Amino acid sequence: MRVRGYGGVGEIGGNKFYLEARGEGLFLDFGISYAVRRRYFGWFLRPKRFGLLAYLIATEAAPLVKNLYDDELLDPTGLTHTALARAPELDVHGVVVSHPHTDHLGHVSLLRKDIPIHIGVGSYEIAKARELSKPAKTIEDRIFIDSERPVFLYKTGDRIKVGPFDVRPIHVDHSVPGSYGLIIHTPEGSVAYSGDLRLHGPKSVFTEEFMEAVNLEGVDAVMMEGTRIGEEEQTTEMDVKKSLTTYVAGRRGLVAVLVGILDYDRFSSIASASESAGRTVLVSLRMALMLEVFNRLGVMPRELLPGRGKVEVYLERKGSGLLDTQDYHGWEREYLEKLLDKGLQLMTDLDVASRQGRYTVILNSPDDVLDLLLMRPVEDSLFIYSASEPHNEEQEIDRERIDNWLTLLGMKSVQVHASGHANRGELERILQATRPRKVVPIHTENPELFQSLLNRASPRSTLINLSPKTATII
Repeated sequence: MRVRGYGGVGEIGGNKFYLEARGEGLFLDFGISYAVRRRYFGWFLRPKRFGLLAYLIATEAAPLVKNLYDDELLDPTGLTHTALARAPELDVHGVVVSHPHTDHLGHVSLLRKDIPIHIGVGSYEIAKARELSKPAKTIEDRIFIDSERPVFLYKTGDRIKVGPFDVRPIHVDHSVPGSYGLIIHTPEGSVAYSGDLRLHGPKSVFTEEFMEAVNLEGVDAVMMEGTRIGEEEQTTEMDVKKSLTTYVAGRRGLVAVLVGILDYDRFSSIASASESAGRTVLVSLRMALMLEVFNRLGVMPRELLPGRGKVEVYLERKGSGLLDTQDYHGWEREYLEKLLDKGLQLMTDLDVASRQGRYTVILNSPDDVLDLLLMRPVEDSLFIYSASEPHNEEQEIDRERIDNWLTLLGMKSVQVHASGHANRGELERILQATRPRKVVPIHTENPELFQSLLNRASPRSTLINLSPKTATII
């Protein structure tokens, strides 16, 4: 059995792993490489729409493989066609997606529309809602909402037959619901794929169940993510909830929290801290739509839906700024009218400005910070960063701009966050429990750190590096 890393090797994210047995293959994830994107593209340096695939292949953000991509994405100059004509061809039986983060899913949009996509029920619903509500959609944001791809949904414990591959998905704990690890059996051997996981989250039992399944099924190799292999620090979601409760308690001014739209655990912690302080959580139309998805999937109680006392919808001004329904379009207008028909009272920036001690406003993007000006923050207002620290130049610049606005608005800021990824100690526990014969580091910038980890956790295991990007693992 061989694995080829077309992404997720020596980088965090961008996972595109081609597992091959007896000449037939299966992709484990097919995500966007943000490391490559940062290297070649930026705010004013963007791929031209008609040549997106050409630019992605040229920068190795998409693999140079024949008969893999949607013909509609071939550029009219013939550049992509010429490059692919000389490329190797793979016998791809499908793609199995571990979870809905775009660094694992986003480049499925490039693939031929007849390639089967296997994805968890929760991941599928979350991905569709994110696509539907994204303000500006590129090709990469249109995977499920307007295509006719063959999509097969799975849940934990199912058996998925894809060519010679027998795939068993087992849920894991990560920063988004609907996350899975995979156990894959083939006639040539078996391998476990971690996806993204952690042991310090509210659903740590999910990850433990995955570890137990890997141990019981006795795989030959584990492809293990190592995002935080160099970190020992550990902050749990319970720690986050306690910190949020402390920061919000007794504060007279506005509280605003910047958090990822898919991080339900963090939303739950914010809601709990706000309730303790007698505050109502305000969410955008887009976040409200996602909360409905979380509720349908059974991961969120109904009392956290807007209109039930703990959470309400904040209506962002658009167009004329007069809050007229004519200023909203597409899904946003349709959803807004649905909420109004239900009799939900929508909050505005002026509502927030007049009663700042009553609200916690959730922001899902750095751009949303501009709305704070319209809310007129008073003294003792607080901005909470509840996403990961900046880890690249672009994010550092975003952070600097936010800080500049906060200074202008007179708002203090704090960082309160728990990672969606296992730290070094947790990775050691996972390897001790699974004891694979071989370990393949993925989704990490520091694969070399795995050797010392294996020396302690599983000394009989052999480290297999995907260098130059291909390895025989069994």
